[in-house]
Amino acid sequence: MFWGKTRNIVVALEVGSTKVAAAVGEIRPDGTLALLGIGEGSSGQVRKCEIVDFEVAQGCIRDALAEAERKTDVVVAEVYLTITGAHIRSSNTRVTTVINHDGDEITQEHLQELHDMATAQPLPADHAIVHHLLQHYVLDDGSTTDNPVGLASKQLTAHFHQVYGLATRLQTTIRCVKELSIDVKNYALSSYATAQAVLSRNQKQLGAIVINLGGGVSDYIAYQKGAVVHTGILGVGGDHLTNDIVSGLKIPYAKAEQLKKTEGSVILNPAEKDDRITLPGAYNFEERQIYRESLNTIMQARQAEIFEIILEDLQNASFWPDFAGTVYVTGGASQVNGLLELASQIFPCPVELAHQFPFDGDQNYGRRPDLSTLLGLLHYARQAELEVPATRGFARVGQSLRRALASMRLI
Repeated sequence: MFWGKTRNIVVALEVGSTKVAAAVGEIRPDGTLALLGIGEGSSGQVRKCEIVDFEVAQGCIRDALAEAERKTDVVVAEVYLTITGAHIRSSNTRVTTVINHDGDEITQEHLQELHDMATAQPLPADHAIVHHLLQHYVLDDGSTTDNPVGLASKQLTAHFHQVYGLATRLQTTIRCVKELSIDVKNYALSSYATAQAVLSRNQKQLGAIVINLGGGVSDYIAYQKGAVVHTGILGVGGDHLTNDIVSGLKIPYAKAEQLKKTEGSVILNPAEKDDRITLPGAYNFEERQIYRESLNTIMQARQAEIFEIILEDLQNASFWPDFAGTVYVTGGASQVNGLLELASQIFPCPVELAHQFPFDGDQNYGRRPDLSTLLGLLHYARQAELEVPATRGFARVGQSLRRALASMRLI
């Protein structure tokens, strides 16, 4: 990048259904992260966080990056990128190796062998790996550990949570960035990035589920004993509440969106049963009155359905019977009135609104739930930069994904 050798700059890029945003951060010499600025723009031709018009989406990305450059006086040459979409799938897997070493001592080479075995696991056709997230290691006596190096065991098993998606969909987003002469240094699943912004190590250890409610998708991630045990992406979000209002009340989309934000609620209040809301007239719209109960009934039905589908998926996961943690809700679509109350009625565990970790810089950004994923990606980038020696450009993108894309002649 062009910011000089004395500054360690990282850039996070999120291509969402309602907006594209780029955050520029600086890793200080003491390892802390400072937010320098954020560029934002509307998201055109991105549906359910998947690009449907390459040129329009690329223009939106260009605009967001340009605004970030203007605000921070940084020339962006490489980014960390969020990955999401309804095509993303996940599963838990385990691999085992025999320890043939003096004294049965486990070495770093054994850990690398297990990682290589996990990355070699077969995937559905035309899919590529996004993450292999280590859960824990198991020794021959059944005990678990996060770092078995130096311990003695006849064999070692590693448990991973693997996330994968359609290679062509992944490549479209990556290529949309690369053709702007911007390298994709690394990427992260959106829900995994979000968790880095709102969950402490202790919360992950106790058990936590983060639900990020976006415009086009609702994604979620579950932690148990500090490890990722489940992830999911539902192709329904806040935009669907708006569309339901359009259909149910027969009003234009813009008015429905404004009504949702300023007057709507996902909780029905009997005291408001006869309340009416006046919609001002415009050149192509006559003044109307609608019942508040009608608006809230429409919103509650869709939001309750989103939560119920997520809950059903969580209950079918193997970790759920032992889960005793908290559900944390964030995202731009989490700002509707009554959301926390509705979620508490549906999920059989404590529910809280997520709060982002503080950082140096403009604190107003940290109070915006719609930026949780973007700012979480900055935390992810900081950790990656501190742990791994910097490697420029596309070489940092996962080797499994590179092989899959190369076989399809996509890179």
